[in-house]
Amino acid sequence: MTLYSFHFMKLTHIWTYVLISFSSLTSIHAQELILGGYIPIDSLKNKEYKVYIDHFNRTAPYYDREPDSLFAHEIAMTYLWTAYQKNDSLNMGKAYSMLGQLENYRLDYFDKAIVYTEKYNDKFQPALAYINKSDKFYFDGNYKKSVEMLFKALEYTKKNKNDYLQYYIIGNINLLRSEWGDKKVAIKKYIEILEKEKNNINNYNTSSSRHSLKYHKNSYASIQYSLAQVYYEIKELKNASIYLDSVYQYGIKNNLKEYKLNYYGLKGGILYREKNYKEALVHTNKFLELKDPEDLYSISRSSIIKSLTLWKLNRKEEAIQFIKKADSLYQITDDEFEELGEGYQLLINHYKEVEDADNQLLYLNKLIEFDRKISSNYIEIGNRIEQEYTMPQLLAEKDEVILKLNIKNKSEKRNKYTIILVLVILLVVIVYYIRTNYLNKKRFKTLQERFKEQKTTIETLKRVPEKEKVALDLEEKQIKLISNGLLEFEQAHGFLDDTVTLKSLAETLKTNSSYLSKYINSVKETNFTTYISDLRVHYATHKLQEDAKFRSYTIEAIASEVGFSNTRSFTNHFKRVTGITVSYFMKKLSSPSS
Repeated sequence: MTLYSFHFMKLTHIWTYVLISFSSLTSIHAQELILGGYIPIDSLKNKEYKVYIDHFNRTAPYYDREPDSLFAHEIAMTYLWTAYQKNDSLNMGKAYSMLGQLENYRLDYFDKAIVYTEKYNDKFQPALAYINKSDKFYFDGNYKKSVEMLFKALEYTKKNKNDYLQYYIIGNINLLRSEWGDKKVAIKKYIEILEKEKNNINNYNTSSSRHSLKYHKNSYASIQYSLAQVYYEIKELKNASIYLDSVYQYGIKNNLKEYKLNYYGLKGGILYREKNYKEALVHTNKFLELKDPEDLYSISRSSIIKSLTLWKLNRKEEAIQFIKKADSLYQITDDEFEELGEGYQLLINHYKEVEDADNQLLYLNKLIEFDRKISSNYIEIGNRIEQEYTMPQLLAEKDEVILKLNIKNKSEKRNKYTIILVLVILLVVIVYYIRTNYLNKKRFKTLQERFKEQKTTIETLKRVPEKEKVALDLEEKQIKLISNGLLEFEQAHGFLDDTVTLKSLAETLKTNSSYLSKYINSVKETNFTTYISDLRVHYATHKLQEDAKFRSYTIEAIASEVGFSNTRSFTNHFKRVTGITVSYFMKKLSSPSS
């Protein structure tokens, strides 16, 4: 869960914090395979559920906290173990929800959380599990499934009368609307929310928590930013600038770095649309200079703005390089944005002028696929939101609950708790890339240690030791023929040929496809396609480590060099074999510290 997105970040969740709350009891009948043989740490055993939750919230990899993912996982497992011992399905479901977040948003764990909690009138489950599933689908680019999960979550928040979580969910739905739905309607909804937050600020009770007022002011500024971004998208630049300038002044006044930083990015886009190219370049350069290098989506989009601006300033060679950089990042993030299509069109026209038909066709295909994805997402998600999403009704329900909670404030402690619950939706932002970065470093270190230990060639490294007796329905002559043939094939790097097939290799080895397939399945313990892909990936890892020039190639060029037909296939197999992305691997190899 993250803040309302700032400039050129992929829009994710609402402007507040995720509230996690756990409690209750029931019976369990199914054996939990995940607990098979699990022994919890003595110091964590037999605690109250609240203790596990408090520990988890302090150690999980949340935004602006130093994470301890391993200990957080231990806590979640002990929580699950304890709930299982007590036959408490509700808390088992909540433990699964924790584990799902820690384990790369595992959908099967969230599904378990839903099954175990859906029959209870719990304030937060299974709604939170559906929200986490929405996150997973969103990050994977499946926006249709993402919005379906949000509506499921909304259904349970209505049923269990959790108006605060409803407010959170409807904000996320409107973010999806602003990306893929009717942007005019999204603006209308944002203005409704903005007016609500303005009233909250004006009617602020001085006896309330100071944090509550700060929350509403930050929320007000964040909504203004979202409005500026949507106005930019529909090219109503005057309105975009009005809201963006207000956000910038708020950031200056309160010394909020992210507000100020993202002002430069969006302002660069607005100035470009206004044809003020020199100032647009100044603002975009400032944004790229200060931006987090891990935020590939923002860098990609601002790189396109820079390229379009450079093109208008007649600095075309530089512009082309930045379009290609943005395209390269897009191949990694797979997150669409309108300006990328403009960049593709520039390249198409450029290569047409210089009579480079290959590149012209390349970027024509990219533009066609890009347009298809943009259109598909808009139609599917836009229509669904129009049919099911009604903001005013939910806001009215929220106001009613706030009124009831204010009346029930009978003590200072109760008053403080209620205000936090009503006005602050407690934020614990889970930053996915923190955990990913942690795991990538660990996996890269393991690969480096393996490289240091194995002072050998790629052929010896990859060759699979054969068993003395292979349970194959083949003659010994055939086995020997295939064994020697595959060894020569590996040593000659025959797998780098992108045309190699099971049939062609069988012909080269003077055997038939059936024998060769059976041999590879039994001796190499894999199928032919995976066997070839693994050889290519291992070759690439060694080549990248040993050859600095090879590391300077683009990922697309490396994929082609080692025999893959496309970049996506290469990156997927590389991640499967090594556990890390090829871009991360190359970056770490190029880093002096690695």
